[in-house]
Amino acid sequence: MVIAEKMTVLDPTVQAIPEDAVVARRPDTLDGKVIGLLANGKINSEEVLALTQEVLADRYEFKSVVARNKHNASRPCPEEIIDELVDQCDVVITSSGD
Repeated sequence: MVIAEKMTVLDPTVQAIPEDAVVARRPDTLDGKVIGLLANGKINSEEVLALTQEVLADRYEFKSVVARNKHNASRPCPEEIIDELVDQCDVVITSSGD
C-alpha cells in the first residue's frame, strides 16, 4: 500500500474585479437593440439562450436577434463569429450548457 505524503488543495475561487478594471458600459434598455446570443457548444447551451431570450422578450422589444453557436467549448470563439456579433449586435449574451 502507498500512502500519500503530501496533498495539494486548490482554491477554486477568484479574486474580486479590481476597482481599476474596465467594464463595458451597459445599455439603459434592451428596447430597439440587436441582441446577440452566443452558445458555447455544450449540451443545452442553445436551450438556455432560447429561454433567456423568451424571458427578456416579455420585457423588451428587440430590433432583432442574432443567434450563433461556437460549437466547441474548449476552443476560443472563431474570429468570424466574433466579428459578425461585434458588427451586428448592441449586446451579446453567452451561455454555457451541461
